[in-house]
Amino acid sequence: MQLFPEAGTIRAVAIPLPGYSDLGTSNVYLVGSGPFTLIDTGPKFPGSFEYLKDQLKKAGRDMADIEHIIITHGHIDHYGLAVSIREHAGHHIPCRIHAEDLWRVTANAYREEMWAEEADTLMAMVDMPPREVRKIRDRFLVFDALSDPIPDALPMEDGDIFAGDDYHLEVIHTPGHSPGTCCLYEARQKILFSGDHILKHITPNPLFEIKRDKLRDPAYKSLKAYLHSLDKVASRDVSHVFPGHGEVIEELPGIISSYHGHHRDRMDRVWTALRKQSRPLYHLIDEVFDFVPEGDIFLAISEILVHLELLVEEGRAELIDPGPPAYYRAV
Repeated sequence: MQLFPEAGTIRAVAIPLPGYSDLGTSNVYLVGSGPFTLIDTGPKFPGSFEYLKDQLKKAGRDMADIEHIIITHGHIDHYGLAVSIREHAGHHIPCRIHAEDLWRVTANAYREEMWAEEADTLMAMVDMPPREVRKIRDRFLVFDALSDPIPDALPMEDGDIFAGDDYHLEVIHTPGHSPGTCCLYEARQKILFSGDHILKHITPNPLFEIKRDKLRDPAYKSLKAYLHSLDKVASRDVSHVFPGHGEVIEELPGIISSYHGHHRDRMDRVWTALRKQSRPLYHLIDEVFDFVPEGDIFLAISEILVHLELLVEEGRAELIDPGPPAYYRAV
């Protein structure tokens, strides 16, 4: 199956992600005729660097041909190989990421544990059982091995332009999945590089932000920002969406409409579960979700939290006991 259509001097490299069947692939995009810009890098999985290097060779390219790296957001599966690529290229390659996610790729972020005190506070608030907390912590501990910090990454902002002889990339800030998530729009070919903002095979997670002190806006709400960001890209003339995982998307309006419907349904499920009985949020999981894989309990809690934030803002739910654990009720 061909994951991506021919697109001039844009070449997609779909790096396999063994053990992560929900994501399928981590997609890297080579843009330009050389020297070229690399959009995302993939994670530092065993074999991922060699796979990328081999795909470059098949395209008649080399790491040394890379002029810029643009990172759609600060999650390890999108920047994990950046340092390895730069070392192999033999010359300095500037790395750009939105200012809101810049802290995520720094050495300071690695010195602070990925599982921080804020996470323990959150787990107590939702009444996560100790055995589940241990599982999640163990999962977090392996993440830092899948990437290297980028000590000199540079910030980019909404509206920035990266251009070459045969491409013109506009940065579109689309917070939600993370506060610094960005899409890149190539107007000549009407291609939207969507990172994790738009995916075909799964609904992206607007992740609850634990480290609130890192945010420009302390009142930031992930789902509210995500829904606004969907409307922001909906106004663009897009023929193809090249996502961070999985295959190309050819019908952007349809998938955006499905996302809005999905989140309305999820909010209603959270509200209905609370209406039946006021409980700590961990105990809503079985009613809100049809099925949650064992490794995704943290994502399930995050989903409930971001939808609950909007229910409270809309006056459909309220906090009745801050706990821990915290109790909310439907209004």
